[in-house]
Amino acid sequence: MILFLLLLSISFLFSYEELEKGKIRELFKKFYEGKTNDLELKVLKSYFENLNITVEDYVKLYTEGLLLEKEGKLKEAIQAYLKSIELNPYYNPSYYRFNFLIRKVENKEIYREKIRKILEKRFKEAPPVLVENPENHYVFLVEKMSQYLFVFKGKKLEGMYPVTTGMNIGDKEREGDGKTPEGVYYFTRFIPPEQLSEIYGGIAVALNYPNPYDKLLGKTGSGIWLHGSNEKDRDKLPFSTRGCVVAQTDVLKTEIVPKINLSNTLIGIYKVIPQSLEVENVKEFILSWKNAWEKKDLNRFISFYSKHFRWKGGGLKEWKDYKKRTILSKKFIKVDISNLSILAFSKLGDDEPRYYVIEFYQKYRSDTYSDEGIKRMYVVKEDGKLKVLSEEFIMKK
Repeated sequence: MILFLLLLSISFLFSYEELEKGKIRELFKKFYEGKTNDLELKVLKSYFENLNITVEDYVKLYTEGLLLEKEGKLKEAIQAYLKSIELNPYYNPSYYRFNFLIRKVENKEIYREKIRKILEKRFKEAPPVLVENPENHYVFLVEKMSQYLFVFKGKKLEGMYPVTTGMNIGDKEREGDGKTPEGVYYFTRFIPPEQLSEIYGGIAVALNYPNPYDKLLGKTGSGIWLHGSNEKDRDKLPFSTRGCVVAQTDVLKTEIVPKINLSNTLIGIYKVIPQSLEVENVKEFILSWKNAWEKKDLNRFISFYSKHFRWKGGGLKEWKDYKKRTILSKKFIKVDISNLSILAFSKLGDDEPRYYVIEFYQKYRSDTYSDEGIKRMYVVKEDGKLKVLSEEFIMKK
């Protein structure tokens, strides 16, 4: 019986069935599981060498890192991933492997300083998602790939901070999926410290997830915050939250949260912040919208709104009825716009944004009424044209 089992194991060990049947896909699976023999490895190597494609050096270094990981050489793998990121600091799977491995080695700060320098160079110029921003206005950008929060004042990088995001990679879709949502959001409220569990480090700011675009896609969930932690160096455990964005507590209290204005501070969360993007002339769109309002051209004014438009009073029909009463009853309307901020959202592989969030200071005057405050719009592309998906106004008190 023992001899039979020994012979069986030997026959299995030297089985070339996948080769004989030309099952390359099965060879990939065996390679991933570490079960390939020498001949199978040679076939795989030859297979790839015969593919008529150019493999960039950063990809070779990523592959080298994977092999070093497989051998348990974590520090060497991290070095390979860092070299890969230096060659291609934009979308690069090496970022993910770097961030997963960094928790397992000593002297983490040495490696973190290297990645920081790469990112500082990469964001020396504002990314294309930051379309417009007044010079004294703050915008926050979170990149899940690099696990960093970038703070821009105007279009200049003022600060960058390591953060940790959801334990599961990918865009949030439903309650409890352990993912951090990707999109453009604004801060809705500072959570009072006495209402927080100690795990939040006494500081948390809520985001408006799901935003109007998320709701259009049917996404669910709630309670997405930017918050601290009672754990030391919690921000240095990449991909470890239930969906929130977590930063170092003392830095959050002294450097990040003081820059947040609940009325008009946007935070964009991206898998990867794009290197290039074809953005529309959103500024011209807003000026045309303003012109139609001032000219009291109701039909043209309504044409700027999406068929999916939602506001506190209902949908597009209710909006048109409301605006018919408030526009046509006026003898004149004058609208002044200033401090325009435009942040675009896109996903990896997109040539153009999926939507924009626009904020500006609005002064409205007519013969019977006047007000001023912050106007915020979510703008999508519908049938090839920009349309307002949602709109809200925060009146100056």
